[in-house]
Amino acid sequence: MNVTSRPTRRVLMATSASLLASGVLAHAVPVGALQVDRDLLDLLVSQEQLQIAHYTAMLAAFDDAAFSTAGLPASTRRVIESILTADVAHLAALVRPEGESPPAPTPPVPTDLIEAMNEAVELENLGVGSYAFVIPELDRQRLIPMLIGIHSVEARHAAWLATLVGANPFPNAFDEALMLDEPASEPVAPGAASPVPGSTPVPQEIAPVITAIAEDLDVPASSLQVITVEPREWPDSSLGCPQPDMLYAQVITPGYLILVEVSGERFEYHADERGNIVRCPSP
Repeated sequence: MNVTSRPTRRVLMATSASLLASGVLAHAVPVGALQVDRDLLDLLVSQEQLQIAHYTAMLAAFDDAAFSTAGLPASTRRVIESILTADVAHLAALVRPEGESPPAPTPPVPTDLIEAMNEAVELENLGVGSYAFVIPELDRQRLIPMLIGIHSVEARHAAWLATLVGANPFPNAFDEALMLDEPASEPVAPGAASPVPGSTPVPQEIAPVITAIAEDLDVPASSLQVITVEPREWPDSSLGCPQPDMLYAQVITPGYLILVEVSGERFEYHADERGNIVRCPSP
């Protein structure tokens, strides 16, 4: 069986302009740009949508005879159907009911089955890395067991596909978390930032946290008045606001206590240095 060289992540993501919505998965974005859990989950939603679109296009373009002619085992197409079914289930588990999902991509029609198989390997490896990136950063602890379960299934998909195309199914001893290497699309300008006149000056490194707070309150950042920004060392990963029936890493977690005011109402937020935030009962 002839095996074509695998495309790079950048080439794979650039195969259609409609995939640009998922392109963030191919590059690292500073954690500060992904402070809220819904952004992290949207990364995984985009990844699952991309895989679903790819497998759907593959199955539409190639019948059993095409798989046989390519020298692939007779069961290959049926297993890909089962992978597609699993990815559809993953997507259903990830989509949040209260918000819209990222737009689903429309991939180009594949013309070479082996090339499409190699792209599937890239997508599955990308998925494994995406879950490895998101799981440690997620604040919503109750979702982690489900995501770990999906991560392990994605890893088995990647290993099976890699074996079929003659690639090493486990090139590394540990799954690589896809840390992105490009800056956020809207970098914060150097210096201090004050959302509204009269606010406490906000250090540059805190600006993404203020943006996340505004998103949590569903108000423009320009409407926030920052009352207090105080460095703190939280006793564990709950950031000083533990929730019932939740488990937290028992490690000292540096961060900040932040008080903001919107339309005369004050809110207390606790944050860590990675940009995670928790709204706590107001003082």
